[in-house]
Amino acid sequence: MKISFQTYCSKVKGCYLGKNIGGTIGAPFECFRGVFDIDYFMQDVSAPVPNDDVDLQLVWLSAVEHEGKNLDSHILAQYWENYVSSVISEYGTGKNNYAMGIAPPLCGHLRNENRESNGAWIRTEIWACLCAGNPALAANYAYYDACVDHSGEGIYAAVFTAAVQAAAFFKSDVTELVKIGLSYLPEKCAVRGAVELVCECFRRGDDWKTARKKLLIAYPSSFGEIGGEWQGTALVPASEKCPVQQKDPDIPQAVHGYDAPASIGIVLIGWLYGGGDFGKSVCIAVNCGEDTDCTAGTLGAILGIIGGEEEIPEKWKKGCSEKIAICTLRPDLLLNVPETVTALCERVIKQFPVISSSACTFTENGFEVAAAKSLIYDEDAFYPYQQENLKELLRESPYTARYHFPSVTVKVTYDGAFAEIEEGAEKKISVILCNKLYLPQYFTVRVLDVPAEWNVKNGSERCVGLEHWHGSKKAHTNGFDFIFTPAALTKHKYKLILELAPNGRGESYYIPLTLLNGACK
Repeated sequence: MKISFQTYCSKVKGCYLGKNIGGTIGAPFECFRGVFDIDYFMQDVSAPVPNDDVDLQLVWLSAVEHEGKNLDSHILAQYWENYVSSVISEYGTGKNNYAMGIAPPLCGHLRNENRESNGAWIRTEIWACLCAGNPALAANYAYYDACVDHSGEGIYAAVFTAAVQAAAFFKSDVTELVKIGLSYLPEKCAVRGAVELVCECFRRGDDWKTARKKLLIAYPSSFGEIGGEWQGTALVPASEKCPVQQKDPDIPQAVHGYDAPASIGIVLIGWLYGGGDFGKSVCIAVNCGEDTDCTAGTLGAILGIIGGEEEIPEKWKKGCSEKIAICTLRPDLLLNVPETVTALCERVIKQFPVISSSACTFTENGFEVAAAKSLIYDEDAFYPYQQENLKELLRESPYTARYHFPSVTVKVTYDGAFAEIEEGAEKKISVILCNKLYLPQYFTVRVLDVPAEWNVKNGSERCVGLEHWHGSKKAHTNGFDFIFTPAALTKHKYKLILELAPNGRGESYYIPLTLLNGACK
């Protein structure tokens, strides 16, 4: 399967136009609970509406432009720290953890009550566009992205959305695309449950309002509890299309920050019950309430990818400003914020051959894009370059931090206390080395800067042998447990250094191990 350069460009433009339109129409109703009947913009849209769903993708675009395909969660976390100015919710918690020296994926989990909310799956369009036709690669980058400030269902939602959007460059059937997206998720997770519940409601013949209520009863969201039942605002007063709402006693109170499953379900409600009609679909998503700019924006992006720019009705394109207004970023020349959606799309398109070179065939008029052999996730497939076994990543997160070096990937796994240490309490950190070369290696591994008072079991220096990739799947992986007992704790933070030196070569690699003394879980 291949698509032309013109088709690819149209789908990228449709993606971000749809994102912008959906986010704008949903903006006035974000954080409110209710059932509405809107069918067009309810506010003045002559000026651009700031939207963090697009903002955050501008940071990732800058990372791609400067770092190329050599991206992982650590590089993205550095760009996050440099350019994201927001300090609220999961955005701020992830940033605060990383500034403390806590590496991803732990920085997205530790002390983060919003880790299963909506901040990650709302920014997956850039990975879908850069990995068009390769949902496995898009989902892998979405994981690296999401674990900076999320864990659990917050990551699962991002993986699902990225896979669906990347596949939508080549597929249009909602049932087939949902099947592809679900193949990237664990067998048991709430995002899968929410998607399957909505699909079952649709098959049974329930209307969208019934599906919404069943969804919020099964997977309560705290987003609609932030603003409470819609009473109207100064920007959009209550009216016949968005009347004053009464509390529904059947919807239980949610755990704060547990929002991703219900929100992904609402995206599916708009998609299924909208029947492929762009305006009807995004309006149904908004009419379900909760995180309305995110659900409608993501659905608008999916439909924009499927149909391309040409299939978005003119009344929607003309009714929404194409200018980009940022609200969560600290801009400078390196970030280079695009002024319009068109400028954003042009820059994304230029990076496709960088990220997806194996899928790119250059032609006289640009390039053709080829789909992966299988859009369904294959756990046994070989993943080139830095793309990893996604299901393994999901199983290990948030305990395991991965560090990618030219010749080896290093996995550092913390015990149940994560980065916290306690006087006299034994601490275990597992270190696993995965050979990336087709030649055998020995590594000398040392843990540096261990306080003299700490009791280290079996010493702080080891030799680790690795076979090459050819042959056994396990022989190229080896490691050890670093077990120690802290003593004479007088500081709030201890920073150890893991040094890895491949024997017979000149390079050495270094990994910081930050440990916290105090109430930090």
